[in-house]
Amino acid sequence: MLLLYKKGFKLTSKKMIEINSLTKRFGKITALNQLNLNVKKGELLGLIGPNGAGKTTAIRIISCILHPDQGQVLVGGYDVFKNPLEIKSMIGYLPEEPNLYERFKAYDLLKYFGELYGVPKDILYPRIDELLELVGMSSRAQHKINTFSKGLRQRIGIARALIHDPEIIIFDEPTMGLDPATAITIRDFIGSMKGEKTIILCTHYMDEADSLSDRVAILNQGRILDMGTPNQLKSKIHGDLILKIDLNGPEKFLVDDFNSIKSLKGTENVFLNGKELNISLKSKEDISDIIEHLNSNIMAINTKEPNLEDVFIQKVSNLQEE
Repeated sequence: MLLLYKKGFKLTSKKMIEINSLTKRFGKITALNQLNLNVKKGELLGLIGPNGAGKTTAIRIISCILHPDQGQVLVGGYDVFKNPLEIKSMIGYLPEEPNLYERFKAYDLLKYFGELYGVPKDILYPRIDELLELVGMSSRAQHKINTFSKGLRQRIGIARALIHDPEIIIFDEPTMGLDPATAITIRDFIGSMKGEKTIILCTHYMDEADSLSDRVAILNQGRILDMGTPNQLKSKIHGDLILKIDLNGPEKFLVDDFNSIKSLKGTENVFLNGKELNISLKSKEDISDIIEHLNSNIMAINTKEPNLEDVFIQKVSNLQEE
């Protein structure tokens, strides 16, 4: 069945995506647990979380690929249960591994999907040329997909996701496994669409989420642990710097040691991540007391300013301790 190209949608608020009490189970595993999330029109939302956090499940439900067990999901005012075709016509989805038809040429692949979405021919043909140029693939238009590297396939995958000019674009790990130069190109391209499109970016790269996102949601065990602008989240790491200490024997680091470190002057927050002890400090002047206290248990030590990765590690570590 053909989807309706550029069908008008009934958005009545600034929220392009509204998720309320969303639950999804796979057998005994609860992938999403009463998830609540809103995405504003024109916003780029970064969705970060460890493997198995529920990120892909959430975006597949938004894209009407999976059905939720409970809750409500509205996309552009449409309900995922009642209006899946309308929603699919609004969304461009790039999965982590784009399933591209190997024997198609790049141009023919985009033409096929444009026709599938019902894009009129007088719009489709110039749009294909425009998208191929946009993703830097004009010179490879007549080359078959099976001759492309992962980076080139990713570019064609982006063009395919945009062929019907969707209101919403969902990227699932768009730069995973790409070389640095190609990853930068893809990130620049995503950033260029900010404000014009509503974008969800699922990524394991904290610097990617930090630099691109208007807001970031930290997801784990099927629920949102925290959400805000990158700066708002980083401000929750109290202190002006993070002291990272590789411990010689983390198994020897007892509760009493943990509490004594927390009680030291200038220490704002302390948490253990594997063998690495992370301490938020007010200033570098407070480092000497910590070194003196830990003494021979230190293998390596360094300092840095708080970033999104520190927020992520702290939130996930705190949940595991509960």
